[in-house]
Amino acid sequence: MSLSLYAGNEAFLNKKEKAYIDEKDTLNVYVEPDVYFYTYTYDNYLNGYAIHYLRLLARKLDVNLNFVTDITREEAKQKLSSGELDVALLPIFESLDENAFQLSQFPIGVLQPALLIPKIYQISPKLESIENLRIVMLRGDAFGAIIKEKNPDAQIEVVDTLDQAVSKVAHQEVDLAIGLHELFQTHLESKRITSLQSIPLRNNADFPTLKLSLAMAKENILLLSIINKTMAAIDYKELVFARQRFFHSNAFRQTNITAPLSEEEKFFLMGKQVLNVCVIPHSLPYGDIVDNRYEGIGADIVTQLEKSLDTPIQLIPTHSREESLQKLLNKKCDFISLDTPTKDVDEKINFTSPLLRVPLVVLTTNDRLYRSDFKEIADRSFVMMKEHPMIPSLLEAFPSLDVTFVDSELEGLKLIEKGQYYGFITSNFTVSHLFKTHIANHLKVSAQLPLEMPLSFAVLSENQLLYSILEHTSLEVLQNSMDTLVKKWVPEHYPKGFDYLVILQLALLFIIFSAIAFALYFEVTLKNSRLEEATESLDTLNHELESRIKQEVEISREKDMVMYRQSRFASMGEMIGNIAHQWRQPLMELSALLMDLQAAIHFKAKVTEHDVVDTIIASNRVIQFMSHTIDDFRNFFSPQKDLNAFCINEVVAEAVNIMKATLHHHRITLEVITHVPMAIAYGLKNEYAQVIINLISNAKDILIARGVEKGCITIEIDENTEYSKVSVIDNAGGIKNDDLPKIFEPFFTKEKSNGTGIGLFMSRMIIENNMKGIITAGNVEGGVVFCVTVPKAQKIEEGSDAKQL
Repeated sequence: MSLSLYAGNEAFLNKKEKAYIDEKDTLNVYVEPDVYFYTYTYDNYLNGYAIHYLRLLARKLDVNLNFVTDITREEAKQKLSSGELDVALLPIFESLDENAFQLSQFPIGVLQPALLIPKIYQISPKLESIENLRIVMLRGDAFGAIIKEKNPDAQIEVVDTLDQAVSKVAHQEVDLAIGLHELFQTHLESKRITSLQSIPLRNNADFPTLKLSLAMAKENILLLSIINKTMAAIDYKELVFARQRFFHSNAFRQTNITAPLSEEEKFFLMGKQVLNVCVIPHSLPYGDIVDNRYEGIGADIVTQLEKSLDTPIQLIPTHSREESLQKLLNKKCDFISLDTPTKDVDEKINFTSPLLRVPLVVLTTNDRLYRSDFKEIADRSFVMMKEHPMIPSLLEAFPSLDVTFVDSELEGLKLIEKGQYYGFITSNFTVSHLFKTHIANHLKVSAQLPLEMPLSFAVLSENQLLYSILEHTSLEVLQNSMDTLVKKWVPEHYPKGFDYLVILQLALLFIIFSAIAFALYFEVTLKNSRLEEATESLDTLNHELESRIKQEVEISREKDMVMYRQSRFASMGEMIGNIAHQWRQPLMELSALLMDLQAAIHFKAKVTEHDVVDTIIASNRVIQFMSHTIDDFRNFFSPQKDLNAFCINEVVAEAVNIMKATLHHHRITLEVITHVPMAIAYGLKNEYAQVIINLISNAKDILIARGVEKGCITIEIDENTEYSKVSVIDNAGGIKNDDLPKIFEPFFTKEKSNGTGIGLFMSRMIIENNMKGIITAGNVEGGVVFCVTVPKAQKIEEGSDAKQL
């Protein structure tokens, strides 16, 4: 299929790239037609986020697109090599010959691997333990090769369609299906299957996140440069709108970012699509890799980071800190979670502000006394893990310290229990974890060192945007939840040696507090009498305040009733005006019929009975039309009490029919754009219709007041899985920024000389109070847009709030 697009701006291209595009009238692009929500066909029209993205690229380059959908991936790669295709949208787990193909700098999207299982089952996605499970997957998926590599005896059945895979799981012909969460979730919702669930395999290196990228022939370097530059030139707001429109509400969109990031940083995340993280293994409770899954405090921090950035984070497994640092330098991962800055770290690596600062302590046998000052025991012998990141700082603070390094914590603890060393130096949280796992039950903490171990994110110094993102998120978001995340892995209490100095301190504090309490007793006695007098005065004041509050409430209720009546009168005035415009044409037609008959009789022309009957029939037809007009208006403005589901498209059509005569009279054009054939809302249909009419009427009034020659009103209808939205857009020049926050206030009116200032206020009351939706306004190019968003299902009774579409 071929698509022509509007002219774009090529200012970001050099001369060679512009010349290439000028010669290229059409780009041939391969896409898979059913990768929902990236590509899908609706009413014979190819649509989806990836299609929308490609059309944005084409619009900027002023080229046409020819989408090829009827070939396989292998055929697409062959056509790329031969030059029959210019670009192919492919998942990056596909084995692409690096000598023949190249990928765009930015992926278009990501797909999340998932398990489809019955809701009654609870299983752990470990590849080594599924040899007894029956698995089904789609033909061509790479997950089969991943499973076979780990477990050659796995029972895998391959099917051609997603419907077949879901059916086999539902009928228990297999135990589970492995595929893509986006496909599973959409299929379950569309088919209304409630007995199955899709479990995303996040934070699992066995099932990596799947990127969708644009592939091009290796020799087509010029096109690759053009595509990369054009991707970087797309406006961030256009991508936000597209993701909110096409992405599922549970998907990572990079649009619901709670961290305080700049637009440039948000655009960076949208270009990355997924962040790769390396970790420091064998360091619980801070972190470890178990069955290719990240566990520990760091894992919970990464999960919180995913939510804050609305971006998936993929684990890159390593076996040591050195390997993680090397992979960071080689750009195999984007950052390292919970690492400690040390002097031996490459200068190319930068560390964010610490998320945690953990004190170092000394773990000893139970017979050792607690020491408040570590210097008292600094001449003793100690053991410590040889890879501990605080070794350089410890030796710098205590150069003469006698310390022996061991390979494992268990080895060090055994040396302490045998009495060969005084104590084991480690971090406070590590000790708590040892007690939690019952490894150090016969030991206790006997001293705390004047050193703290900082734990931060490590990022390449050249990656300034990612560093800024992690720094802001750490300080503004993650720091607030650190206590909760730590408590899950670290007990609040652990065995600690007793310090006899505490007895003296407690005794001194007891004497001081006794003296203070004795002095306060006399002061409290004196103030009690004064307090009784003040209490009596407060009681009197409370009674007076209650009386005044009741009066103010009654006054407020009277004002609300006056405002409501004014709103009804204004609506009646608008209705009468619209009826007048609707009746003007039929009244003229009726007058013409009667004048023809009168003229014939006056000039004594021959008037037959047939002529009189024809005139009566034509007059009756006009009168019937006028009667129907009255009925339509009466039904449209009648009050409604019951909440029901209704079609927004029909309501908008009725509102347009009501207003069309008035708009035609003032030479104002109205266009309705429907993105969905039947958008559903739940609430009060007639009150919702009055809101739409009020918005159209306001747009009409401002167009007339400002004398816009070619006045135009556009209505757009759209929806997502939970909410429906109607946008009313005019070209009257917009609203002043100072007035925007006030337009929904009662009695606020600027340019309508006959306006009451309560139309938008009542509209907001109807949408937000009666239908639990939201109504917003904002300036757009050349005018203003009012957006009315309401729930699709019965969320009004549940009291939920509308989300932005």
